[in-house]
Amino acid sequence: MKPKTPIVLTIGVFDGVHRGHQALLARTVRLAQKLKARPEALSFHDHPMHVLKKGPAIPFLLPRQETFGLLKAQGARKVHILRFTSAFSKKSPGQFVRWLCGLGRLKGIVVGENFRFGRGAQGNVALLKALGKEKGFEVAVVPSVKVEGRTVSSSAIRQLLAEGQTQLANRMLGRPYAIEGEVVHGRHVGHRIGFPTANLHAVKQFLPKDGVYACAVKLGRKLYRAGMNLGKRPTFRDDSHQRQAEVHLLHYYGKLYGKQMKVYLLQYLRPEKKFPSTQALVKQIQKDLVRVRRASLKGLK
Repeated sequence: MKPKTPIVLTIGVFDGVHRGHQALLARTVRLAQKLKARPEALSFHDHPMHVLKKGPAIPFLLPRQETFGLLKAQGARKVHILRFTSAFSKKSPGQFVRWLCGLGRLKGIVVGENFRFGRGAQGNVALLKALGKEKGFEVAVVPSVKVEGRTVSSSAIRQLLAEGQTQLANRMLGRPYAIEGEVVHGRHVGHRIGFPTANLHAVKQFLPKDGVYACAVKLGRKLYRAGMNLGKRPTFRDDSHQRQAEVHLLHYYGKLYGKQMKVYLLQYLRPEKKFPSTQALVKQIQKDLVRVRRASLKGLK
């Protein structure tokens, strides 16, 4: 029988792969080097809380495949993806750790200070350390990361985005938040008023607060500044007023229909509002684009 690979494992949902998650991955890589093992991550196909509470799914900050790719970019040589089920949730802490030991020759586990595991979240860091002594693996506990006095977490980032605090959310992520979708034909209202927009369809990630944003879009190797309106376009009476992300790229003149577009949110500029006329809207868009041109591209390559 082929001997199992020695591994050091970090565990989590890793939604957003934010700065707290990046600290976990960095510690995992260091511990693996020390223990002459391979750094790996265990994550979930869906959020365990969706499975346990059976409520509506909260959209992730990142598509799952992109999350797993980022974990590898941060140093995980392999990402184990668990399809969490109600039956799996009934494993005791001890049973869960025995299951983990089946993933490889477990030499270390890296977790955050609030890590819980096993049926009913009975297991905590102290119990994990005790099980580690019994099973022969080391446990490293990484303290929470704080940004401007606030603990970094996926739920905190989601809340900030919902409040329009885009720049603080980006500092917690360690990069600008991005949404992605297919560019589809709209009603061409933007084109008629002199600001053609790319309408994003099938955006599967968490959508932030409605309003106007300074953004950036990467097409090929080139980065374009852009303004985005997220909302229901209340100024136009004949509109369906479906929630829509519309992106106006500066100095781009090609065709985008049918392409996937990733839009990086740099700054929340203002709420969406109903204007008394199209002319008033055009004036405001011109002011918005002045701010778009000044927005920092920090964190984008």
